[in-house]
Amino acid sequence: MVMPTRTGFSIIELIVVMSLISILAVYALPKLSLESFRQAGFAQQAAAAVRYAQKQAIASGCTVSVSITASACSLNWLNPAADASCPANNTVIANPASGGSNFCRDSTPGATSNLPASFSFDKIGRPSAAQNINLGNRTLKVEAETGYTHEI
Repeated sequence: MVMPTRTGFSIIELIVVMSLISILAVYALPKLSLESFRQAGFAQQAAAAVRYAQKQAIASGCTVSVSITASACSLNWLNPAADASCPANNTVIANPASGGSNFCRDSTPGATSNLPASFSFDKIGRPSAAQNINLGNRTLKVEAETGYTHEI
């Protein structure tokens, strides 16, 4: 006579596995903070806005200003000499993804930020000054001569 094979898990095995998962959840979930994800998102969005500003300045041959605050990243055309080939002074550059003026949405830079930060790119993509922008636990660096933007 052949014994039938049993498939599946016993109740004791299921209880042990569920107990281990719940113990891990008690210790692991509090360590997953949304704040660190928000800070990373803000830093990435700010870096993208700075890179976009540099590309706009090079492509247009006009000066572009960058302003990063605790709640927004905005870009504006600078044209104090009223050059006819450039947009009017302080004209807002729209975010190509949303059409709005804010390039850093739904994020916060964190409590240890040195904001606001404001600088500009000239027509060849060179920043007005080197920048080290502290965004919470991340630092965004804009190199002096090249305008290369990266996290350090």
